[in-house]
Amino acid sequence: MSDQVPVSGTEIVDATVRAVLLRDWDPHNAAPNEAAHGTYDQYLAPLRALIERGGTEDEIVDFLYDCEKESMCFPSLGTQRLRRVARNLLRLREPPAG
Repeated sequence: MSDQVPVSGTEIVDATVRAVLLRDWDPHNAAPNEAAHGTYDQYLAPLRALIERGGTEDEIVDFLYDCEKESMCFPSLGTQRLRRVARNLLRLREPPAG
């Protein structure tokens, strides 16, 4: 008998989105502190919805940029650096390798 709890597809996608945000975006430098890994969880559902409905790279970049500007009160750092984050998030649409 296993103690593992079944994981839904949504939980897997959210965990992957969280990992991308911590690795590639992380405006609060939360990645080094495991207790802070949920810092961006409020953005998981909107990003998952964007990805699932076929959102574009530009839409994801705009979403992240707006989060920085409005929610986090960050100064404008431009959007070019957000392109890599958006492309990594869009890779979630690709079928698993193997």
